Amino acid sequence: MAQDFTSREVSISDVLETGCGLIYRYWDDRRGSRFAPTWGEFRLIDLAGHIIPYIRVADVIDGGRDFKYRFWGTGLGAVRALDRTGVHLSEVDSPRTKTALAEFRRIVSEKACLAFVYQAQGGLNRRILHAPSIRLPLSSDGRAVDKIVCYTDFDIDAQAWRRFFEKSAESARDR
Repeated sequence: MAQDFTSREVSISDVLETGCGLIYRYWDDRRGSRFAPTWGEFRLIDLAGHIIPYIRVADVIDGGRDFKYRFWGTGLGAVRALDRTGVHLSEVDSPRTKTALAEFRRIVSEKACLAFVYQAQGGLNRRILHAPSIRLPLSSDGRAVDKIVCYTDFDIDAQAWRRFFEKSAESARDR
């Protein structure tokens, strides 16, 4: 079985009681009154040791035409059974690539944070995981997004997030 990875967008407030909240508050403190901090201000080394392995950072290429992973945490490598450091998102062979590109482009165009709940199965004989995630823009010039920091909190109650994921699907169907 290939990797199966889906997501549902949620409110930022839905994920603030997880490690996503730690990342968000750090990011928010660094940005001040700007829409985003710079990469130099958002220092991975300042984050808690249990957070860093689940971080990925993507460079924005040509204003959002593509994205290249500059950092792929080792924890993600273990959970997802792969390392995408140096890989362009457009080159990822996955049914979800088109959706991921659209989500990243939305962060670039809206200069906004996005939060999701993921359902992921890393491959054959790997368990299904449910986890909250957050994506945050960075900007070196204060005008354009040039990097996106992503964090997925796998250090949570996966069953509770599975229920949340399923409930959000039911809410979407009822609309």
